[in-house]
Amino acid sequence: MSRIRIVGEGTMIEPEIYNKLYWSSVPGIVYIPLPKDRLDKDLTVVAVLLDGPIDLYREKVGAIESNL
Repeated sequence: MSRIRIVGEGTMIEPEIYNKLYWSSVPGIVYIPLPKDRLDKDLTVVAVLLDGPIDLYREKVGAIESNL
């Protein structure tokens, strides 16, 4: 992600990444914290400018064959 902002007022938001282990290929969870004082009472629109196309993480999950 390149930039995240609230549309209309322009507040820039810094995302938080959870569960990303440095040694793992699992990308983790990206959380966008929206400040309560910046929320509109009816609708808040958030614009996310991406660096490129979205690449969804997919993992083949199977049965554990050995517990050694």
